[in-house]
Amino acid sequence: MLSRRAFLKTSAATVASVSASVQALPVSAQPRVADEFVDYDALGMAELIKSGEISAHEAVEITIRRIEAMEPIINAINTRTYERAFDKAKTISTETTFAGMPILIKDMIDVGGVRRTDGSRMMLSNIPAENVQYIDGVERAGMNIIGMTNVPEFAQLGIISNNTAFGLSRNPWDVSLSTLGSSGGTGAAVAAGMVPMAHGTDGGGSNRLPACAQGLFGMKPSRARMLPGETGGLHGPLKTNQAISRTVRDSAALFVHTEDPNGPFKKIGLVSGPSTRRLRVGFASSIRGGIAVETWVAAAQENTAQLLRDLGHEVVDAEIPIFHDEFFRHYNGTFLGQFSVFNDQAVAISGSGAADSGLLDPFTASLIAYGAGIPESVAAAGLEYLATVSRAYAELFEKIDILLSPVMPFLSVHGDALTPETQVNDSVLEFLQNGLSYTASANVSGHPAMSVPLNWDPESGLPIGSMFQAATGNDGMLYALAFELEEARPWKDHWAPYSVNYIPI
Repeated sequence: MLSRRAFLKTSAATVASVSASVQALPVSAQPRVADEFVDYDALGMAELIKSGEISAHEAVEITIRRIEAMEPIINAINTRTYERAFDKAKTISTETTFAGMPILIKDMIDVGGVRRTDGSRMMLSNIPAENVQYIDGVERAGMNIIGMTNVPEFAQLGIISNNTAFGLSRNPWDVSLSTLGSSGGTGAAVAAGMVPMAHGTDGGGSNRLPACAQGLFGMKPSRARMLPGETGGLHGPLKTNQAISRTVRDSAALFVHTEDPNGPFKKIGLVSGPSTRRLRVGFASSIRGGIAVETWVAAAQENTAQLLRDLGHEVVDAEIPIFHDEFFRHYNGTFLGQFSVFNDQAVAISGSGAADSGLLDPFTASLIAYGAGIPESVAAAGLEYLATVSRAYAELFEKIDILLSPVMPFLSVHGDALTPETQVNDSVLEFLQNGLSYTASANVSGHPAMSVPLNWDPESGLPIGSMFQAATGNDGMLYALAFELEEARPWKDHWAPYSVNYIPI
């Protein structure tokens, strides 16, 4: 193995030559990477920086080498901010929690001076002047932003992270499969080992779905728990900010620095390990009205339920308190009409509507057209129904502490299952709704939820996440449970075939 200093001086030309040919190699023939830092999570790397074993500048160099090796294969990053990261490395205090450790940010939030595109050609020249408050918290934690990760255009392609502007992000477990979305680039970057943790947003499952499909830990906090992620200090009605990570402790440490002290909840502070409290866990193996859960996904959830019993928790039968078809009928009625704002932007820029402007993907344009046909009465009925969802979950959480369910009903989907050229119709919406079956209602309700990688398909080797949900404000309970599950069934060293653990850089 190379020494640390020798590794840092390795020729960048090697990166280019190897990454160009690596897809032709069978995975079994690929050597382990000569990156001795691969087993460190973000906090572990931060300790190396604090001790002087490496510098924050060298941490940026290490991360760049990983990105440049993996990007030709995975395509997870829309914008690189290498020079910014090198400049920041000079000034980040080693007294901060992460001491200059690089992080990638999802391309759907304002970072001052960095292009934000939301995966759209219409936004390629959009450079926000200032950070939103959430990003201020990320940087106060000592994290060093090194790039922005890929998303479907305006997150609307949903479970496929693809767009005309930057292309398809690929799943490091099988590059023919979807990363899921919309934090697909974020999940792919972490699963490929570019960084041990990256920022994501979750507006309908966007942190949990990629985490499930790529063997990672993904957290959706309670609504308004975190620092505002929108301009003007606002919170999104559905979207929350947090991370996808290889370890629970990285996510928990970032959580501390990005909690909103002026929000509706008392700050949790640092959750650093399991709780001794035994929980009453409601197990919902399916959702009423939804499609059948695939065999291995169902078996994985039964296995997770048994793990909880073995750990001393009480597991009881439970039902998700919504009907799938009813929920999505009202969900679509409420939200699809709101996409007309993108048409207005296209008209303002080009003088033409979404379909003719050349600025928006055909999928987005057809979604706008579909939404425009929804009567106002349907949207109003949808809002009235969705207001009942949080009450239904609150009643459920009066009976149980935690709700266990699948994250999604299938193992994965192919990366070309939908494309930016797909035209929206009822069957396309049904496909998207099936992917969001278990996740979207938590965003409407506002309670916290997480995907935890506890099982692996015995045939394909693909990861299978389990979703855990708790009452609004009980984010700390989820973190404590995640630490316990991580101790009982560690997943950090389960590496995807197309990752820096196997691809030489």
